[in-house]
Amino acid sequence: MLNRFLAHPFVQTTGALLVAFGIFVCIFPHAVPYFSWVVNYAVQLMLLYFVSGVLFLFLKQSKLTFVCFSGCLFLCFYLKYSTKNNYIDRWRNSILENYSPKEEVVKLKTGLFNLSNGSDQAAIAKALRESGADVLSIHEVTPIWEQWLEDSLHQIYPHHHTMVDIGLFGMAIYSRFPLASVDTFYYEEIPNLRTCFQNSGNDFCIVSVHTEPALNEFSRQRLEGHLETIVGQITRMDGMPLIVSGDFNAVSWSNELQKFMERAGLLQSRLGFMDIQRTIGYVPIDHIFHSPRLACADFTNFSDKNGNHLGITSTFQLNNLATHVKKTAQ
Repeated sequence: MLNRFLAHPFVQTTGALLVAFGIFVCIFPHAVPYFSWVVNYAVQLMLLYFVSGVLFLFLKQSKLTFVCFSGCLFLCFYLKYSTKNNYIDRWRNSILENYSPKEEVVKLKTGLFNLSNGSDQAAIAKALRESGADVLSIHEVTPIWEQWLEDSLHQIYPHHHTMVDIGLFGMAIYSRFPLASVDTFYYEEIPNLRTCFQNSGNDFCIVSVHTEPALNEFSRQRLEGHLETIVGQITRMDGMPLIVSGDFNAVSWSNELQKFMERAGLLQSRLGFMDIQRTIGYVPIDHIFHSPRLACADFTNFSDKNGNHLGITSTFQLNNLATHVKKTAQ
């Protein structure tokens, strides 16, 4: 009975149209604004197509199997080629490290945490301390959190700058290194922090960002305007090793972040599209981007004992200037 129902031309045509519509909305979300949120779940949709294809294969429904596997393949290629990172160099370097003499390289580990993601202060404090980060970018810092952070972290991170807010946009920078400069620049009423410091005699800069989610066309335009403001600030930094971290409220394969990375000349530190240790509904909207002067050596997700996503860390090493110029020329 089920096979007869699935073999009906109307059912198969409807299934093919639904798969095609899902792919279209993921690739061109602004063409169908009401369903633009689907792009955030492109990974889950890809997995759904794959599982459905296996199920239809088991039921010997060749046409539906072909449709679902084709949809999975299209989304695989879309996700692969819409994320800009240096994963090939990262893999090559991991192999060469085993066969080449050890060299002294300047390393920097940064962490990005959102206080609103956790419900247990003890778990958050533990994650912050165990992150091993040299510099922490902490978001959604309210007046209630400000003194608690200072009391919990001052022994490990003696240098800090805090900008509190009763809403979403409070930020704090906690660093093992002295902060050479801390500047605030705004997109309309939304603040962004630019922090510069030195590590082993080398200058580094971190830009902390918290954007509004693109819930409709108006908020999408605000997101694009906010990202354009950040690009304008980044282009003034004259090739300094740069990290841009924050809650962007958008996935890395979205059109907005793709355009942002291209215009700013940044790379993504997250290798994949989702953490396999997280639930299937996890959507990665927090990101750590970096300039080509830095090479990402490691990326980690942090969560509390209840599985709540607390933040991410990235470890970078500084490319020497000759290597950077050679890669840029290529």
